[in-house]
Amino acid sequence: MKQALAYLLAVLGVVAAWSAISYGLFWTKGRVILPYPWQAAQAAGEFLPTLALAFGTSALRFLVALVISFFLGLPLGLALGFEPRLDRYFSPLVYLLYPMPPVALLPFLYLAFGLGEVVRLVVVVMALFFQVVVAAQGAAKFIPASHILAVRSAGASRWQLYWHVVVPATIPSVLTAARVSVGLGITMLYIAETKLGIILPPHQALGRFIEFYTFRGDTALAGAVALALLGLLFYVVLEVLERRLCRWKYVGVRGGGS
Repeated sequence: MKQALAYLLAVLGVVAAWSAISYGLFWTKGRVILPYPWQAAQAAGEFLPTLALAFGTSALRFLVALVISFFLGLPLGLALGFEPRLDRYFSPLVYLLYPMPPVALLPFLYLAFGLGEVVRLVVVVMALFFQVVVAAQGAAKFIPASHILAVRSAGASRWQLYWHVVVPATIPSVLTAARVSVGLGITMLYIAETKLGIILPPHQALGRFIEFYTFRGDTALAGAVALALLGLLFYVVLEVLERRLCRWKYVGVRGGGS
């Protein structure tokens, strides 16, 4: 309840600041530059079916990209961080590719994957994948040696060592990194749905919805708010998942809850 109240207060704060900025721009420019919150809300109600479909489709697209990123990035990051030989030979390659923005590779992605759904997923996966890899790698490097020794002395196999020590020790850092990278992922989702979504109708992508109604400021802004809410949704989902999977992390922590 306290967390829900905090989010409610944050929303009220954003609406108040938004209203003040809109009024300030209107007062200085003599015309509406940034539509007021109630105008965006009215536009959202007018286009609610289209906006709801766009929200659902973008949410599914982001979810698939997030799952693929974890499925591919987590094992690779754990192996690089826990196996010194792999770390020595392959980490430089990861560090070289990690800062490269996927948008810089758009012409090549066009040629490789076309203009369909696959290329839009690839752009988002590329942004999230390296976040997961680097977080898992960094966490796996600093697992206490005493934990590893205790499990090995009990006769654990390599697989059991990963399952009972490496994964539990690193998953909190990986989920935290995933939460932090939601903003980047949503940005890449928007780019993928506009630059790579020209042929999409507005109900199949929030990015396309915003671009399609660019000349209706209140409607485009309603789409931007929906995109922000999509990011908030995944941030909260990952936070809840972290609290459920890593309960020990919040024991005795103020505000940790149960």
